[in-house]
Amino acid sequence: MRRDHTHYFIYPEYFDKSLKRSEGRRLPINASLENPSLLEIRLAAEKLGLDYEIRESGSYPRQWWNPKGLILIEKKESKLKTIRQLGYEIDKTIKPALEKKRKEVKEAKKKKGTKIKYKSVKKTASQSEFRPKRRR
Repeated sequence: MRRDHTHYFIYPEYFDKSLKRSEGRRLPINASLENPSLLEIRLAAEKLGLDYEIRESGSYPRQWWNPKGLILIEKKESKLKTIRQLGYEIDKTIKPALEKKRKEVKEAKKKKGTKIKYKSVKKTASQSEFRPKRRR
């Protein structure tokens, strides 16, 4: 990835309550979030009026094996102040709105009485007894 001096790289790990400061969390524990996602960060950036770009394939350098993605946010204020604003916005407005929407969808499904039906697939004799031939 090329260096970009006009945007901040913001990773979900900056907001993660389960991480220690030495593991990448940037906010105090009482201001941190449980399982932050790119969607929540994107919605908070939109609400704050920040220009952003999402890269879903990126990973936090300290946790390179766990690609959660990243979001590029245009530099307007300091990085820490931007992260604090995003964290506050996610905690106070975005998370409750998403939870409310999930509950509404769940209740709507219950009212309709829709049940998920699974079809059972019967195995034929050739499928259940298939074994590859051994080479001699």
